[in-house]
Amino acid sequence: MSFLQLEEKSLTSGKAGKVKERERKELLFLKMEPDKLFEDQELILSIPALALEEMEPEKRPECCIYKVPQKLRKVKEEAYTPKLISIGPYHYGKENLKKMEDLKVRYFIEAVNRTKKNLDDFTTCIQKIKYKKILHCYAEVNDMNENDFMQMILLDSIFIIEQLWRTIENPPLSPPAMTAISRRCEWNLLDACVITCQKETKEDDPGKKNPNEDSHEKENPLRSYNIMHDLILLENQVPFFVLEELYDFAYSDLSMYQKNVDNSFLKLVHAYFFHFWKSSGLIHHSDYKRIFSGKKKKTVKHFTDFIRYFLLPQNLTCGSTFERVPCATKLSEAGVEFKRSRAGQLENESLLDIHFRKSGLLKIFPFLNMSWLFSCFPCFKCLEIMQPVLELKSFIIGDATECVVRNLMALEQCHYPWEAYICNYIVLLDHLINTAADVDLLVEKNVIINWLGSNKAVAILINALCQQIVEGNSCYFELSEKIKDHYSSRWSKLMASFTNLYFKDFWRGTATVVGIMVLFFAFWNFLRPFVFHT
Repeated sequence: MSFLQLEEKSLTSGKAGKVKERERKELLFLKMEPDKLFEDQELILSIPALALEEMEPEKRPECCIYKVPQKLRKVKEEAYTPKLISIGPYHYGKENLKKMEDLKVRYFIEAVNRTKKNLDDFTTCIQKIKYKKILHCYAEVNDMNENDFMQMILLDSIFIIEQLWRTIENPPLSPPAMTAISRRCEWNLLDACVITCQKETKEDDPGKKNPNEDSHEKENPLRSYNIMHDLILLENQVPFFVLEELYDFAYSDLSMYQKNVDNSFLKLVHAYFFHFWKSSGLIHHSDYKRIFSGKKKKTVKHFTDFIRYFLLPQNLTCGSTFERVPCATKLSEAGVEFKRSRAGQLENESLLDIHFRKSGLLKIFPFLNMSWLFSCFPCFKCLEIMQPVLELKSFIIGDATECVVRNLMALEQCHYPWEAYICNYIVLLDHLINTAADVDLLVEKNVIINWLGSNKAVAILINALCQQIVEGNSCYFELSEKIKDHYSSRWSKLMASFTNLYFKDFWRGTATVVGIMVLFFAFWNFLRPFVFHT
């Protein structure tokens, strides 16, 4: 009896017959020929493949906005969660963020008045971008219908553009009195955000004020800082091309700059973010045109990606992952000098550019290493060529550093697993820093600028950043090989012991030199009667 006949019989039988036929069916299924069994399995397994696109949206090439993996989120959940405002679908509708929805509507109304566009104009513009194109940028599909989703994207996008525009055009803090001379003014926002603007007025005459300057109230510094902080979170993003399209459509003719000056959206984003991140030690160059032209042409995906783009190294290539390198204090004892590289020393050099330099003479004659002398007597800096140097950019570690770095690392873990340059940099720092003593050394050399107050807190922070981070490769493989080759040499180990015992600091080194001189004169006094006969 065939499998189909058994199935038809089970449908016409009673309840007891169904049980028996089901047992017989299972037995026959087990006794089926291997080819028949394989054909049925192949038919079943081919069904999910038809819906592969819907099952794995993060596999789409357009996908660039992700939810932070749970293992990373559990390490420090508040670092990935917006505090004030939700952007995009991931945190939409949360109770603690609903207050800002009214502000989004108010900003949209003011944008309509500013740009002389109506609601239909903005609706037409956002519809041209296409719902699917925007939706496919998100790794997780929500249950919002198309109209609600597009309305959310439109309100969020206009809010972001308005926030950038208002902050640059009318900074949150009141500027000083302006005179007939054009002045460049800078204001600090909570010691973290510096907004730069340049204005030119004729006189401080109330009757001659520009009416556009008072079209809205000045930005609240605390709110402006918190919004800026939320705009770089990986889960709190709108695709960059959506913002660019809306800006070009409605704002490109409303330039706050002089004529013939670049007023692109990229320039506006740069002006909004640059000084904040420069004060945080992440970005060292302000010429965004030079930075963007110096790298391979790449489309910015969102604000988190924009910040990462400024940090990309110029000439580094990824190699294999490397084993742990010695910590900073161990390397210092082995004769390695830590040195801060100066900003602008190399064109387009970023925070991630690290160099290990060792003269050719030292490679041939390692015993000429004079690090033991420099550690006690800095006045002999003229001989510093006789010492290997590990050169790094200054890295300012403050209250906002952890949140920024964690989101950049989460982006790389999800989207750039084979170009995870920031993850590589933090992992290397984690190797160099084990204890507060390592931080003490790097702070003394101005490689790390500690705004947290405690060097132990910096060590704990750097070590915690690497939790649940997986490296597929590293751009510092060659650097690590050079460091390990130097540290593993016999002379370096002897130098480490010699320096640690006799030349660890100025006073110990001075005592050692005095002791050697006393021993020499005592030995000479002993030999003098035999050498010079009276």
